[in-house]
Amino acid sequence: MELIIKNCFKKFILSVSILFSAQSFAVTVSDALNANKNNKAIDAVKIWTQLANSGNSIAQYNLAGHYSSGIGVQQNNNLAEQWLKDATRSGLIQAYLNLNKQAITPGNGITLSFTVSPDKWLSKQEPNQYTIQLASSRYEKSIKKSFEDNNLNGKGGYYHYQRDGVDRYALIYGTYKTVAAANIAMKKLPESLRKKTPWVRKIKSLQKISK
Repeated sequence: MELIIKNCFKKFILSVSILFSAQSFAVTVSDALNANKNNKAIDAVKIWTQLANSGNSIAQYNLAGHYSSGIGVQQNNNLAEQWLKDATRSGLIQAYLNLNKQAITPGNGITLSFTVSPDKWLSKQEPNQYTIQLASSRYEKSIKKSFEDNNLNGKGGYYHYQRDGVDRYALIYGTYKTVAAANIAMKKLPESLRKKTPWVRKIKSLQKISK
C-alpha cells in the first residue's frame, strides 16, 4: 500500500513539473515584440530563440535580424543567414525577400518586427516608399541623441551624407506608400519634432546619397 502511495505521489510531482515547465515556456510572438518595444533586446532574443527552435518562421526571421544587427546578441552574420534560410524553408516570404533581394511582401496576417541598427535602417526600406526627415546636423552625436530621446528604435533611423564636402547626419522616421500618407503622419508628430520643420523624402533618393 505504501509503495502504491509513493508511486502515485511521484506521478503527481512529475505531472506538476511537466505542467509548470509548459507554462513557464509558453511564450508567444507578442511576448518577444513587447520585449523589443520595451528595449529589452536580450530578453527578446531568448524568446525568439525558443520560438525559432520550435519552427516558428516569424521568430526565425526576427532572430536573423538580431544576429545581423548585433542588438541583444553578439553579431554573427553566419547565424543571421542560417536563420533566414530556416525562415524561408518555413514559408516566410519576407525572409525570401531578404535572401533574394526581390520586391515580395509578406502574406496577409503576418506581422513582422525586423530589428536593425538605426544606421542600417534606411538601407532595409522599400526604395519606392517615403519617409519623414525629422532633422539634420553636422554632429552625429546630436542626431543619435534625438533618436534616443524620441524612442525611435524600430521606427526609424539616421544616415550619413555629404553636402558641399561637409559630413552631415539626418534623422528619419516611418515608411509610407504615398506623400499624402507621410504628410498626415507628419501632422501627428509631437510638437517638439514639428518645430524642427520635418519634410517628406523619397527613400530611394536618400539611399543614393547615404554613405
